[in-house]
Amino acid sequence: MTFEIKPADLLFVKTHPNEANKFATAISESTGAYTHVAIASSETTVIHATTKHGVVEQTMADFVIENQPVDVFRLADLDATTVLLEARRHLGKPYNHSFYPDAAGFYCSQLVVVAFADQVKLSESAMSFGDGENLISAYWQDYFNQLGLAVPLGQLGSNPATLATYSALEYIGSLTNAN
Repeated sequence: MTFEIKPADLLFVKTHPNEANKFATAISESTGAYTHVAIASSETTVIHATTKHGVVEQTMADFVIENQPVDVFRLADLDATTVLLEARRHLGKPYNHSFYPDAAGFYCSQLVVVAFADQVKLSESAMSFGDGENLISAYWQDYFNQLGLAVPLGQLGSNPATLATYSALEYIGSLTNAN
């Protein structure tokens, strides 16, 4: 690795469409290339909201193995301690499977927006659940039917691909299992 990971760096994951991960593929089709985002809590650990375990802190090595490649971005002039205190306050909370803003728990980019809120206002926008052809893809319609909820189309929320376009973010480099 030719760069240093710093606390509060943002780690963006690209998931290429595939049969094995239909959830990430549906996110990619609806919002863009990045399907997951996490916060580096140190050079060797990361905090993120996972669909399986909710908000967790895990080793960077395990995160990279499970999520490669990972693009690292940094916000300059940031109080990382404040960001990490806020992120850690939510450890153990469940994953927000509904993506509704008032639901219990967090989805990945929602956790990032909340953790950084005292430092910077990261953009939220109307949520989309299309697939390029339909306003609501068959995947998302089935997903929300199983939850017994309406698709939160147009509600204010966040997603990794949009967060990655924030103008103050600086691209630092990419991590793979080989780094």
